[in-house]
Amino acid sequence: MALHRFVPLAAICALALSASLASPAQAHQQRAAEPYCVTHKCIALTFDDGPAEYTNDLLKVLKKYKAKATFFLIGNRVKKHPKLTKNIATGGHELGNHTWDHKYLTDLEYKAIYDEVKKTQDIIKKTTGKTPVLFRAPGGLTNEGVRTITAKFKLLQIPGTVSTQDYIKDYRDVEFLTGRALDIADQDEVMLMHETVKQTVESLPAVLEDLTSQGYSFVTVSKLLEGQELIPGEIYPEQLPLSGD
Repeated sequence: MALHRFVPLAAICALALSASLASPAQAHQQRAAEPYCVTHKCIALTFDDGPAEYTNDLLKVLKKYKAKATFFLIGNRVKKHPKLTKNIATGGHELGNHTWDHKYLTDLEYKAIYDEVKKTQDIIKKTTGKTPVLFRAPGGLTNEGVRTITAKFKLLQIPGTVSTQDYIKDYRDVEFLTGRALDIADQDEVMLMHETVKQTVESLPAVLEDLTSQGYSFVTVSKLLEGQELIPGEIYPEQLPLSGD
């Protein structure tokens, strides 16, 4: 005859209580392991063509609103303005490659494209100690040669998903650019702007104030893409390239 082991009721209750207490902790660990933008309303602000005369003003606005951004820098301007470049990096922002002198790469031969990318990688690394992992082609113009070269440098192509179109002179009005930015803002968008446009920098306080009230977190592009399987040379977020200047 088999003997049955009986567990006291008090012990069963203690085990059940222990399991129920562990569940929230396990759930918290699972949430902590998820990419930030899975559980937060994220948007990535990006600024092209710097560093430039309005860079420090832009950095002050971003700091006030605890916003992180991605700056796609032009190599010859990094060389000319090393202190501004360092200010961007020490502010906790992300540095991207926007070629050496903003030539449209689809007009260039392979060697010239390579030089545009490499020289910019080198000067940003020399100036800040950071090697860019993101690339934005001038005008959003890219081709197979650009894909091959950016892949060699382990760069992701980031044309952006929406733009304020501040590169159009007729749009350079603070009120217009404020409204435009708020109209195109949405979760997981990569917004393209230019730090060289004074009206863009002046519009940002109102833009960030409004978006903050809507619950947005302002993150770098790499933070936005966190958790995805990313292939160097390819375009992210996955979509048709956005045309920009």
